[in-house]
Amino acid sequence: MIHQRGGGHPLHPRKGGTPCSSVQAGASGNFSGDSSALAGRVPGFRRILIVKLSALGDVAHAIPVVDFLRKAAPGASVDWAVDRRFAPVLEGNPGLRRVIPLDLSLWKREWRGAGTRRAVAAWVRELRASGYDAAFDIQGNVKSGVVTLLSGAPVRWGFGRNGVRETPNLLFTNRKAHLLPEDRHITEKILRVASTPFGGSFDLSTLKSEIVTGEAEDAVAEEIARERIPGATTLVVLHPGTTWITKRMDPPFWAGVVRGVMERLPASGVLLSWGTDGERREAEEIREGAGGAVALLPRLTLKELAAVYRTCGYLMAPDTGPLHIAAAVGARTVSVFRATDGNRNAPRGAGHSFLQAPLPCTACLRKRCDRDAECRASIPAGEVAEAMARLVSTGA
Repeated sequence: MIHQRGGGHPLHPRKGGTPCSSVQAGASGNFSGDSSALAGRVPGFRRILIVKLSALGDVAHAIPVVDFLRKAAPGASVDWAVDRRFAPVLEGNPGLRRVIPLDLSLWKREWRGAGTRRAVAAWVRELRASGYDAAFDIQGNVKSGVVTLLSGAPVRWGFGRNGVRETPNLLFTNRKAHLLPEDRHITEKILRVASTPFGGSFDLSTLKSEIVTGEAEDAVAEEIARERIPGATTLVVLHPGTTWITKRMDPPFWAGVVRGVMERLPASGVLLSWGTDGERREAEEIREGAGGAVALLPRLTLKELAAVYRTCGYLMAPDTGPLHIAAAVGARTVSVFRATDGNRNAPRGAGHSFLQAPLPCTACLRKRCDRDAECRASIPAGEVAEAMARLVSTGA
């Protein structure tokens, strides 16, 4: 079944962000970006830390929090603690004073080394020296809770029991935001935490999701769009890679999707993006199976990838970090969901649709499943191709 997401999809600024779909939550009045609406009940936060460490898609989902805090606490400086691998999607954001990267993979791998322990201690000292008034743990696991506590912030907001991902996280925060029934999408859940001290209301239609790219990244994207498939009037990017096996679709499936897109849109071309060597091999298999105007992209940085998605304007993908980067920079998307829930995770707004596996056990959150092959087969390649062709032709 194809699900279309309602809401506006304004044109995206060249190097900025796009407003999310219009979803209002909260019972204490609508905060639409006018700080005067919060007069008399804005906490006196001057230095704020956002803690959202990983993963790539989760970080992208959380970016509207920056714009919310910029409007709700206009005099405050805002920093963000994040895994170094995902820091580029935040760097240059005008609402952030600093992006504070953690070398989590290195620290975990070499924890017993004296050098690692010194590096961690130095990082903690630097973090605490910032003198945060408040920290917002919008991840909700033990790892993010530890970072939140180590920040030294006297006020530490996080999820309540009905929203926390790992129960011990509750020990690290001293202010809890409780999710409401209407908080279905992950961005709504995150904004519930950020908005609670400011009255608990937010309007996503006013909040930007900004991933800033520079001239160098934009030049790479423009060269790719100009030279990879000369003559194509529309370029659709496919990113087939994702982490869980139960989120993935086989290369023959994606090859069928690509053929379907080119049959419906004869003047189009399809570019294949990838992140790991394994994903590159899958992309090559898809290209061979699809034939026609299909080209493999080179290895790209996260910012270059964002620039390519913005320039081309269309992406097909499973539930994967690049899907959410594409949505953040204003690309229109068609996505495929199996073990995860598209109603919770898929990009929102006009210009986005997703297909959810129709099995009764869909959105099971299992990383391994005996019914994996059946689940994959339940989504027809033709429906994905038709959804993208309709998106290109009609914008919906």
